[in-house]
Amino acid sequence: MKNLLAIGIISAFIWSCTSHPKHLPGDSKSGLSTHKKTDSSDEWEITVFDTEYETFVATRAQPKSMFTESSLKARNQMLVTEWNSRFYSGVNPNFYEVAIDYDPKENYGFDFEYRLYQFFAYCNWKYGVRFNGLRGIDKTK
Repeated sequence: MKNLLAIGIISAFIWSCTSHPKHLPGDSKSGLSTHKKTDSSDEWEITVFDTEYETFVATRAQPKSMFTESSLKARNQMLVTEWNSRFYSGVNPNFYEVAIDYDPKENYGFDFEYRLYQFFAYCNWKYGVRFNGLRGIDKTK
C-alpha cells in the first residue's frame, strides 16, 4: 500500500511536470520520492526533486506551526480524493496521469503530511491548478 502511494505520487509529479516543459528550466530535474525515514520505522518522508519546490516551501508556504497533523491528514484526504476524482473522470489527462494511493488510516507522520499538502499548494502556485481542499491562504491563483 505504501509503495503504491510512493509510485503514484512520483509518477503524478513527474508526468505533471513533463506536460508543462515551459515552466521548467532546461537543466533542472523534477520528481518526487517517498521513503521511510531511517531513524523511524513508522514515519515516511517525501522529497520533491524540483529546485523551485524547496524555494516555495521556504518562502511562500505557511510554516509548520500553522498546522496540526490531524488537520493536514484531513486536508490531504480531501486533496487526494479530489486529485483521484479528476484522474478517473478524465479531466486534463495530461496533468492527472496517475491516481494517488493514500490510506488515511496509515500513520505517515507530520512531516510527510505537511510536505504532501505543500505538494498540492505547489501545484496550485506553479501550474495554477485549483484544489478545493487547500486553505484559502494557500490558494495563489
